[in-house]
Amino acid sequence: MNRLSIVKKSGLAFLAAFVLASAAAIFATPSSCLGPATAFAAAGQGDIHNPSPADGDFVLPGPGGSKFVFRPVKIKGEGLMAGARFIMGDPSGDFRAPPTAVVVGGAFAAPSGTGGKDGEGSESAWVYYLGKYEITEAQYYAVMGLPDGVDKAKLESDLPMTQVSYFDAIRFADALNTWLYANALDKLPVSGPFPGFVRLPTEVEWEYAARGGGAVEALVFDTDYPYDDLTPHEWFAGPQSSHNKLQPIGRLLPNPLGLHDMLGNVREITQTHYQIEYYQGRSGGFTARGGHYLMEETGIISAARAEEPYYLGSANEGMRPNTKPTMGFRLAISAPILTDRATIARMEDDFDEYRAGAGANLPAALSVSDISAQEAVPAQEALVRLNRIKEALASAGLADSLKQDIGLTEAALLNMTQVRKQADEDSARVWAKIAGERGMYLAVNLQGLALAEEAPTENLRRRAEQYAYNVEAGLENYGEIMAELAKLPPEAVKKGFEWYVAALKAKIDKENAGESDNAKARVTDLNAQLDWLATTKAHYEKYAKEKRFDAAAWRNDYAASADTK
Repeated sequence: MNRLSIVKKSGLAFLAAFVLASAAAIFATPSSCLGPATAFAAAGQGDIHNPSPADGDFVLPGPGGSKFVFRPVKIKGEGLMAGARFIMGDPSGDFRAPPTAVVVGGAFAAPSGTGGKDGEGSESAWVYYLGKYEITEAQYYAVMGLPDGVDKAKLESDLPMTQVSYFDAIRFADALNTWLYANALDKLPVSGPFPGFVRLPTEVEWEYAARGGGAVEALVFDTDYPYDDLTPHEWFAGPQSSHNKLQPIGRLLPNPLGLHDMLGNVREITQTHYQIEYYQGRSGGFTARGGHYLMEETGIISAARAEEPYYLGSANEGMRPNTKPTMGFRLAISAPILTDRATIARMEDDFDEYRAGAGANLPAALSVSDISAQEAVPAQEALVRLNRIKEALASAGLADSLKQDIGLTEAALLNMTQVRKQADEDSARVWAKIAGERGMYLAVNLQGLALAEEAPTENLRRRAEQYAYNVEAGLENYGEIMAELAKLPPEAVKKGFEWYVAALKAKIDKENAGESDNAKARVTDLNAQLDWLATTKAHYEKYAKEKRFDAAAWRNDYAASADTK
């Protein structure tokens, strides 16, 4: 059952679930039907290698008359850094598929019909190519050769190739590339001067395509699968579907990108090492995606993933490569990224602008951003998703009854943002003052160390040791302070330093009103603090940009500033 039905049955429960999920900015929203609800793809329209031919198919020849069919997966955007940000995973709570922001990119400029001109005018785009079908027995043996004793009928089989290991799939891709480069080099797409190559898809590429990519609306992309009814599109266990048997490729309707059997029939090997959070943490086996013909319908979702060990067995029985009757693979076409000097130069020129613009809110940039910047993105996503929910509830006739609850939720999200902003500014004032005072402490101790090291007496040598210790400990603490400042929004930190400068100047004005020698001495000290504070602020700005400690430079800068006092 798609989640649209859940919304219609219980709007209040749905909203409550949203409020909980908003904190993580992850929520799966309803879909609508994207294709015929019942009809199956007609067999016999094509051949065993492309049983359901369609416009936009990209076909590569193979040995022995075999063919390999791919579909372009479009990524909208300009420039070499273009990518599509999306949320992988399942928000239902399975720790093996945690909602995670990722970005997918394309290797080739989009061909005509996939990203160039359409009904809305010119549009820049990139594509990667994903196999339209799972690799079949016929294709596998055409490339790898038919082993002795294997029935020649396998060369005409349109069943997915199973009982293959990760290493078999890699060897197959290598063998096919070797054949293509020798016999069909001009048929491959190119990136700069480089021809493409076939490989296993990454997990990110696989899920983006399984969800429908850019061919579906955001409402549909976020659901369990991009169909209203799973049965016409995917093979799963039971008499209403696979009858618990492996099925030929391309017999069911494709997904919105024209890809067949993405979620069922056989689970598919990917190029990606398995990690719980997709791209961080301990690496294990390889990741296999999707469901298979023995899996219940409820398990057939776009987020389904499994860790597969590279080898199976035991210490007593020995180990062997992992193969299963429910596991196969499909291919992707990609290309190198840094293809030539001109491309590298363009990417280098574009990178800073990209990181400051379109890439600023993407995971790689956010991984080194301050906490508030990281929080702002999911908060904005939550508001966008809330708006989608409002539209979905309106279509379900529930908008009026939940209008007040939705409004309160929206207001709460906005208020959370404002509260956090004020808290950041308050924290920045405190940390700017602490940083300035620690900088002054370093400068004073460095000045004392320089004087003590020049003196010949035993007493001053002991004092030099203490100064040296204070400097080393102070530099370590100074680095911790820089790290805390960098967690705050730059604008808040800027205001924090401005506040501290204003506070010191106010003290100077107050002391200048007095005429005592003590007042004049305090003014001298306060002016020194202002100079050292400028050094502290410069250190923060450099650290915030580079995220690297530079104790030697900090020490030298404060030693130089202390010498002038």
